[in-house]
Amino acid sequence: MTLITQITEDRKQAMRDKNELKKTILNYVLAQIKYKKIELQKDPEDADIIQIIKKEVKALSESIWFLEKAEKIQELQDEKDKKSILESYLPATMPREQTEEIIKKTITELGITDIKTGRWLLMKELMAKYKWEIDGSLVNEIINTL
Repeated sequence: MTLITQITEDRKQAMRDKNELKKTILNYVLAQIKYKKIELQKDPEDADIIQIIKKEVKALSESIWFLEKAEKIQELQDEKDKKSILESYLPATMPREQTEEIIKKTITELGITDIKTGRWLLMKELMAKYKWEIDGSLVNEIINTL
């Protein structure tokens, strides 16, 4: 089952269950997918849809941060719920230890001696191989500690 089919079916189920929050966020994602279809002039692939969802999750994370600062409890919970709904459609990311192992292995493979000068090469290689399996911000954090 493609991701767009799964999202569409889940939206229908949310409508049947009268789950307004889930229905709303999935409607929004489906609208973004339609915009992407128009932009690409073809049906978006799962990778395109994952990119859309990641963008929305990032926006919700920022919104959550601001709501925490403003102490808006009800809105904060809604945003967290939306984020968790969207995250369920994303592929699982590797844990920190495994990500760190992959980074060290890739540094060895590429023969990088200075992280500062070889950073772009390392990031390029990691994102090419593990784009959906690793979290870019976690990779950045680990590289900074190295």
